[in-house]
Amino acid sequence: MRRMIILWLLVFNSVGACAQEQLTFTSLDDVLAYAEAHSSTYRNATQQALLTKYQTLAAQLSKWNLKADANFTATDNTKLPVNFLPAQIFGGQEGTFRAITLGQQYVSMVSTSPQFDLLNPYAMAMVKVSRANEQLTRISNQLSKKSLCESMAAAYYNILSYAWQGAALRQSLVNADSLTQIMQRKQAEGIARTQDVNNALATQLSVKDHLQQLEIQMEQETNNLKLLCDIPSATQLTITTAQPAPAFEANLAASNNLLQQQYLWQQKYRKADLEANKKWFLPTLTFISNVGWSQYSNSRFFDRTAWPGTNYVGLKLSLPLAPDITKAATVRYDRIYMQINDNNIQHSALQDSISNRQVVLDYRKAFTSYELSARIESLKKDAYQKNLDIYQEGILSATDLLLSFNDWLNSSINTVTQLAASEYDRSRININNTFK
Repeated sequence: MRRMIILWLLVFNSVGACAQEQLTFTSLDDVLAYAEAHSSTYRNATQQALLTKYQTLAAQLSKWNLKADANFTATDNTKLPVNFLPAQIFGGQEGTFRAITLGQQYVSMVSTSPQFDLLNPYAMAMVKVSRANEQLTRISNQLSKKSLCESMAAAYYNILSYAWQGAALRQSLVNADSLTQIMQRKQAEGIARTQDVNNALATQLSVKDHLQQLEIQMEQETNNLKLLCDIPSATQLTITTAQPAPAFEANLAASNNLLQQQYLWQQKYRKADLEANKKWFLPTLTFISNVGWSQYSNSRFFDRTAWPGTNYVGLKLSLPLAPDITKAATVRYDRIYMQINDNNIQHSALQDSISNRQVVLDYRKAFTSYELSARIESLKKDAYQKNLDIYQEGILSATDLLLSFNDWLNSSINTVTQLAASEYDRSRININNTFK
């Protein structure tokens, strides 16, 4: 009985493990949603955004540069200093001296020195630097996400393309088998030549080889998609490969300007850093204070002797006199970087504009090619079916029939390839419009 219970537990655990290792994507949106929740790129972007927020908060608090160190000392003067005083003070003979030990053996002190900056131009300017860095990090994360999503879309539609090509090849393999059987019957009847049958068999083998290569490529692309989405390698990934009937979206336009935004925020960051480094040379006004208590005793530490207190408040003005070579050089560097960024801003605006137009043109070109390929496929299919009929009547040669079959096969593969390319280019436009 105990063995049966253990066996059933193992079975249930195995079933549960298998259920956890299955994943199905029915659309590109499913892929993107999974990546948003599991991809290291998204998770790192979240942490980087959180980090920059904390850095901005730290910069805001650093404006005051609050310090409040607490100190405690306990000193045991094991041998007090000896002083010589005129003996006549104590009623002695004039011109002589008397040895006197002064001080307390046990000295305890507690003190704290709170201080904060009332005016710190450099620290105040660093807040703007942190805020600019926060926005720059946000734009950089958007660019990383956009690049990742485009890579995932490419892998996803490559998988669909291979699946659709495989479906076309399997159908062609059925037709190739029928064609081979027809030629073998004609050969048995003494009508067809041996080389015609061999060519038909070679065509059949070529289709099988192409199909095997596609299956390997599909598995490789699936592994690539797993890597991009951070899907465990042991997970069984299933992608729904239903072939759509797309319609051209004439009003679809791209409006992405992330690259220009990145250089704009780089310019703001450099400008803020330049102003901060220039203000490093300005004076800092600090409020200073001290509060302390002391105990002096000749008996022991922490006896009943009183703890008299002391305190003071004041202002401290600090001004760097010796120049900081690093800060002076950074000011010069920032000015050069700002000039470089000015050039990059102008170029990136042009690059974003051209890229937006290019992705729309790619979509239009791919969809037009798909429509033409679909028409060509229909014509090639009709031509093959008619050529097959007249071949069986003995009018058309086997060579011409095989050429017609290969033309139909190639046009079928080209059609689904162009369809996948069209869908990918359309998704690129949507991805470009998502990340701004």
